[in-house]
Amino acid sequence: MSAWGRIQKLEVWARAILLGRAAGAIFLGAMWAWADPALIGRANLVAGTVIWVVTSLVMIVIGLSKPQRSLTPMIAVAVAGDALALALMNSVLIEHGETLYAWYVTNAVIAAAVLRKRDAWIAGGFLAVSWMLSYVGDLPSPTFVHIAFMLTKASVLIMLGAIISFVTSKQDENQARLESQRAETDALNEKLERSVAELRAVTEITELIHSTLEVENVGPTLLDILEKLIDIPAGSLYVIDKDKQETVFAASSLGGGAPARSYSGLELAGAMPVGSSDGALSCIELVDHKDTVVVFCSDTDAIEALARDDRIVLQAVASELVVAVENSRLYRLTKRLAITDELTDLYNYRYLQQRLDEELGRAVRYDKRLSLLMLDVDDFKRINDTYGHIVGDRVLAEMGQLLKSTVREVDIVARYGGEEFTIILPETDASGAFIVAEKIREAVAVHRFPDAEGGRSIHLTVSIGLSSYPVHASDKEALLRSADDAVYHAKGTGKDRVRAPRLRLRRMPLAEGTTGEAIS
Repeated sequence: MSAWGRIQKLEVWARAILLGRAAGAIFLGAMWAWADPALIGRANLVAGTVIWVVTSLVMIVIGLSKPQRSLTPMIAVAVAGDALALALMNSVLIEHGETLYAWYVTNAVIAAAVLRKRDAWIAGGFLAVSWMLSYVGDLPSPTFVHIAFMLTKASVLIMLGAIISFVTSKQDENQARLESQRAETDALNEKLERSVAELRAVTEITELIHSTLEVENVGPTLLDILEKLIDIPAGSLYVIDKDKQETVFAASSLGGGAPARSYSGLELAGAMPVGSSDGALSCIELVDHKDTVVVFCSDTDAIEALARDDRIVLQAVASELVVAVENSRLYRLTKRLAITDELTDLYNYRYLQQRLDEELGRAVRYDKRLSLLMLDVDDFKRINDTYGHIVGDRVLAEMGQLLKSTVREVDIVARYGGEEFTIILPETDASGAFIVAEKIREAVAVHRFPDAEGGRSIHLTVSIGLSSYPVHASDKEALLRSADDAVYHAKGTGKDRVRAPRLRLRRMPLAEGTTGEAIS
């Protein structure tokens, strides 16, 4: 690196000092050029000039060799060298009524401004001693005035350095305090910004999880917001029913891991226990309500690095999630109860009407077959009269489960009312419906239902009427009516049997005035 490049890397004060040395060199050159010839030959003046020049050269070498750490060594060399050089030169000039006191003051000010407080006192002391030594040869018989004048100026050098150093140190302290306050303000602003971001995120998550009653659908979005907010690579969030020991909500972005299905303490399927160091994952319990616990799992290092604020955010989200999950469960329960018969746990009459419309519309649209079974328990009043309504209710409930177990999963079993049941058989024609009906009739006939003593002595039969689209009916009302008519026909012909609607023959005109019969 060139000398100019090194000078440019010097501190501002170091460059100012070198500039001052250049000004001092000009002053000395002028003094040697225009001074009284009698002074030029004085040894002290020559020695002082040589020492000053050597001191300046040493300072330049220090500055250029250590551009970034040169200020304090340069000041130390300047104070030591100048104290000796100025004492020698001032001892000559003082005899002629001239002094270099301004030069002393300049050195004291620069040293005090640059050095620390203690070092500034030492530099001032050196310069004061140098000033007093320059008077030694000029005071063969010193008077009180001369001594007082000399000591006053020496004291000024010390006090000047002390005062400037004190002021500078106070400024440094104030600057440090301001920087500390600025740093604290920046930290508070950063914390405030993070708190605002966390509040916005929690609000966004709260709105998200309460925006739908199907809360499981928002799991991936919820985790995505959380991972960005608390800076974790991936995680899983579980809401667990403690009584049933099952997961009621699970969202995971870990990949490859099966969601937890059981809970025991804090051990989850597919995740390591809390505090585990031999696995990739750890879990923490966020919220522990009476019936529900919320657990968050992630990388072990990420869990350990969670800050207090991050845990507070997770707990806030977990509390809202518990409420949302409970609302979702209540919604599903309400939805199920709205379409379910409370006694038999079968679909109710309203849902039957809705599904019959749907299935019949599908059959019409795709030219499919559809059948409907109407069942009536034979002589059910005898059960209530003999065993009571409680036993009768148990019989109806078990009848409903027996019917569900006898048909396909796609078939819709509903309680039509009282002891009547209805079964929708999608994509089933009349012959297929008759086979299903006979299967049901036989299953009921051989089944024994519970009596009042807890035994199984009650024997029942059912009368079943079937109706099919498009053979027996072309719309929903006709389908229900014809199935109901078939039930009454079954009961009227002896009960415990399956009957289809009776086909009626009607007269139709034929060609050339003849008549024929058609099935309707």
